[in-house]
Order: sequence, then C-alpha cells, then structure tokens
Amino acid sequence: MTSAKQVRAQYTQEFKLEAVRQVKAGQAIAVVTKVLGIPKASLSNWVRLAAKGKLDVNSMLKQYSPL
Repeated sequence: MTSAKQVRAQYTQEFKLEAVRQVKAGQAIAVVTKVLGIPKASLSNWVRLAAKGKLDVNSMLKQYSPL
C-alpha cells in the first residue's frame, strides 16, 4: 500500500478577506464554504482572526492605495 502525502491548500490573502467579507455581509458560513469549495474550519478560523484584527487587512489595503 502506498501512502500519498497530503498537500495543504494555500489561499491568498485576498481570497481569505473576500470569504470573510461575505460572512460579515450576512451570508452563512456553510453557504460560503460550499460555493468557494473550502473547509468550514478554515473559514471559521479566518472569521475569528479577522474579528481579533489578526487577519492582515493592512497588507491588502496597501495594494489598492494610490501612489
């Protein structure tokens, strides 16, 4: 029996922030996870981190600020 190494998915900061934005806008976590195809635990963690201010929003804002 061969054992395949499981690879963790990596999501961009923009993707995480968009998912959290949808939840904050009133969309159910279960719906967002199904539409985006991500684990419920991941989105729940991102929402919790965003509420604590630990999901790095500032780095995203710098990308969109005018020069």
